Amino acid sequence: MSGPYQFEPYRPPQDNLPAPVSYLPLTDQRPVSTALLVVSWVVVFLTGLYMLPWAVAASRGKANQWSVFAVNLLLGWTVVGWIVALVMSCTAHRPVAVPALSGYASVAALPPVPTPAGWYPNPAGPGQRYWDGRQWTQHYA
Repeated sequence: MSGPYQFEPYRPPQDNLPAPVSYLPLTDQRPVSTALLVVSWVVVFLTGLYMLPWAVAASRGKANQWSVFAVNLLLGWTVVGWIVALVMSCTAHRPVAVPALSGYASVAALPPVPTPAGWYPNPAGPGQRYWDGRQWTQHYA
């Protein structure tokens, strides 16, 4: 039967699809303290943006935020020192190297972080499919 409408036939789901992957990068990023965040931005406005690199480092949770503070405070009056402090605060967080300990599993040998249940792009075709935390279900959207 021919007509103006075309459609694709239903394809049954494949059960050997890979699970959605969630990665947990290990970096030197620190949790951001609300009190430090407020103090740093108040100091920025009181000093006329002089301490901006330190506030950026504190806002991003940089592990070297106190080094940025020292460089900014002591050498920021030179334009080069201020730019160095700003570059230090804007660089990417460094990956954490975990030393191998005898008797302990290496980081590469640890099981992957489980992907939480939810709707994910359907790996077998268009639309979305529900992942229950262990396997793909037969629910489509």
